[in-house]
Amino acid sequence: MSPQSQLRNRLILIFAAVFGFVSIGLAPAYAVDERVIDVVEVTWAGAPAPAGDAKKVASVIDTEVNADWKKYTTMFGDTKDRTVSFKTGKVLETQITLVSKMACIGFASSEFMRSIRPEAYSRLGITDYSERYLVVVAPKAGCVWSGRAQLGGAKSKSGTLILHDSASSFVITHELGHNFGLGHSNFLRCDNAAYDGPWGETCKGVEYGGTIDVMGNIDTTSPLNTYHQWRMGYIDDSQIKQVWQSEVINLAPSDFANGIKAVFIRDGRAAYWIEYRRKTDGVGYKPGLAIYRLDPPPISAIVSPNPEDAEAAEFGSVLGTDVWMLNLDTYQYKDSRSVGGSMTALTAKTYSGNVSFSAVASETGAVVTITKKADTTPPPVPNVIPVAQWSSPNMVILGPGGEDADTAIVGFEGQIDGVVQTLKASDIDGWLPTYLSPFIAPKTFYLRDLPEGTYSFAMRSIDIVGNKSDWSTSQKVVIDRADPVVTNDFVLTGAAANELSLTWKGATDAGSGICQVNVVDEDGLVIQSSSVKNAPVIKVAAGATVTGLAQVFDCLGNGKAGDLSVTGKLVAGDKSSKTGKWSPAGAAYGTGAIKCVGKCTASLTISGKNDVLMGTGAATVSVGNKTVATVADSKVAKLRIGATIDVGPSKKVVRVTGSNFVLIGLSSFTTTLGSLKDLDRAPAISDPSLSDEKQIKLAKFGFRASDFSQEWTVLPMGRGTTLEDPSLDLCNGVYLSEKERVERRQVAATKEGSTFAFLSSEVVRYSSAAAAAAAQKELVKVLAQCQSEKGYKDPTGALVPYEFKTLTNIPAGVMGESNRVFVYTNIDSGVRGRTLLGFYQFNGDMFTGLYVMNTEGFSDAQVAKWLKVAATMASRLKG
Repeated sequence: MSPQSQLRNRLILIFAAVFGFVSIGLAPAYAVDERVIDVVEVTWAGAPAPAGDAKKVASVIDTEVNADWKKYTTMFGDTKDRTVSFKTGKVLETQITLVSKMACIGFASSEFMRSIRPEAYSRLGITDYSERYLVVVAPKAGCVWSGRAQLGGAKSKSGTLILHDSASSFVITHELGHNFGLGHSNFLRCDNAAYDGPWGETCKGVEYGGTIDVMGNIDTTSPLNTYHQWRMGYIDDSQIKQVWQSEVINLAPSDFANGIKAVFIRDGRAAYWIEYRRKTDGVGYKPGLAIYRLDPPPISAIVSPNPEDAEAAEFGSVLGTDVWMLNLDTYQYKDSRSVGGSMTALTAKTYSGNVSFSAVASETGAVVTITKKADTTPPPVPNVIPVAQWSSPNMVILGPGGEDADTAIVGFEGQIDGVVQTLKASDIDGWLPTYLSPFIAPKTFYLRDLPEGTYSFAMRSIDIVGNKSDWSTSQKVVIDRADPVVTNDFVLTGAAANELSLTWKGATDAGSGICQVNVVDEDGLVIQSSSVKNAPVIKVAAGATVTGLAQVFDCLGNGKAGDLSVTGKLVAGDKSSKTGKWSPAGAAYGTGAIKCVGKCTASLTISGKNDVLMGTGAATVSVGNKTVATVADSKVAKLRIGATIDVGPSKKVVRVTGSNFVLIGLSSFTTTLGSLKDLDRAPAISDPSLSDEKQIKLAKFGFRASDFSQEWTVLPMGRGTTLEDPSLDLCNGVYLSEKERVERRQVAATKEGSTFAFLSSEVVRYSSAAAAAAAQKELVKVLAQCQSEKGYKDPTGALVPYEFKTLTNIPAGVMGESNRVFVYTNIDSGVRGRTLLGFYQFNGDMFTGLYVMNTEGFSDAQVAKWLKVAATMASRLKG
């Protein structure tokens, strides 16, 4: 049948349905949100002609695709203007010739999708394409898929679609669904012919197999399932009924705008989404309930034609985009050519047998009776985190394992010195919907909600039907709400290796004590950190100044913050002019300290106020011929301030004279502290990847959360703990060494309002030191070519320009030249322009990459700072 004939038949069905429902007062709304799709065609040397050219695809968009999306976004009885339609914008008449065959999978495929969009719009002469869709028509390239699209969101109005040897309206319509943020309609298929079961060897998730709507694998005009409608914003949360116990619900048909459209219910760790499908023309299913699982299968239980699905990371607990349809009737699916039967029914039961459904159906809805086995099982005992780990007022003090198996925790009670009282149950801050809790944030308990004081504490949980857990183990707690007291009072406690150690005596807390002090720079990098309880230490190199925002926290996370500047001076004893017999004083005093045997004199030139740093022994201090201080004898082998002298603003020679004494040197320091503000310590962000032993080891090399102030989040990137994405992608080069990677961890550092377009570290373990060395040589070769050609050509043949800059003042501590590649370059121009600092370092079989990118360029001081961070990365790499 021709596309035109198909369109006529579909429109006849649509108009017939409209006419029928107008007669009962359910006229649909047809107000249109019209969106533009531009079409281009690509080819490459030796490529065959595609199944349909750009003009044919444009025609299909204007007819079938447009009609389908109008239908999917038009709900009967809707009074809102929400209908979406599509029309063709511009069609590029000349093919875009790629430098090589289009890639089907992996990074190369993603790079093609990224690069084709700006190139296509450049050739179309369109500068603002932020609200335009692009369809790229490609010839046969050996891909297993017919279409691929970027996953967007409900509010997105743009996207890129790739058609692989296809002009199918169904493929275009399906891929546009991905641009709206929709996942696949999949199928739960059990080998034992059951319609539901636990994921595993018997019950599998069949990718695309839930062909109830266009997000499956069959060309159909039946309505989107209500889960997809909800994700697109066509159903409010109030139209989805979350059921905890037995209940009767009036369920509206899936294509109606009003009423309760879906039911969500949990059964243990399984989650079910139920909708009612009425009989409409052109669909193969019977009127009845359609049920979907939201809890995803493990990767091992997925059946998919896409090879990469077998290597993908496991689904997390966050609510996904896909659903898995149950076969409640006679439905069969082997592939897109072998489909038949109905998947709907009027009765069903979950595989545990705890929940059953029955429906009485009509043209305008279904009365659904849900019968759930009564929950009489108490929740688990709350997993209260040990008091020693309580570090933030805003932290949750409950660890995992206290969740109710069948319903949900809704409240808590506490024992305060044996007296039972109600505790405040709070929603989890920053909660994201999960497949077990898609609508309502689970309840938890925060440290901030405990009463102040010292007492014994235990707690228990209460679930939604009133069951109460046993009490947790009682703990002795000290709850302190007062902020630390912070003043500009520092004391010198150490001097060695041209560095002063100052204890911050002015940071005190009468309650829980001081437990953490950080000094952070303007970007939020931690440049000093001390966790010595009640004796935080700031270190400053002689002749240098430490400047930043000081953050002082007590042991419960109450905090103060203010600008701090610390300047230190030190003239070590071994830098003096000496008479007599001297030798190094030993490890107890640090580098630079000297010991006099017999009678000796040490002369040092200083100005201003200074402390005379001594160890054991006695001495006199003189300026010119005048004795200005006498240092009493000491037998204790540790640093002490023997005397404090002030020689005035001009430099003068100070002589220290005595017998059998230790001279560490002369030092001075100045500190300034700005006005203070309240700053509670933020809760530590959980990194689930650190439950993996390999990731724990790799995490020691790259960025750590402790490298940044608490406004930053440091977590693995998507697929950052897998080998799915490349590591060495500089200048789009070819790196055969990528196959020799055995472990990988890439994290991104992000914060709201960050000036960095990208800030990341990457750690890779190769199969051998030789493989890592080969990777470094490949990187050197690609960089040289990129420098020579001033960029590289993307898959469309367009030059991506690189303007390389020279890095100077490379600090000590980075890896040697044969084990590193450092890059400083401007990439591209205009709105796509950005500047990259890339520090690639190798040691043995290990590699670390530090990537810093922004759109404004870097000052010399910023470059110097990130070079110092590269030295830190090298230090970690060396172990």
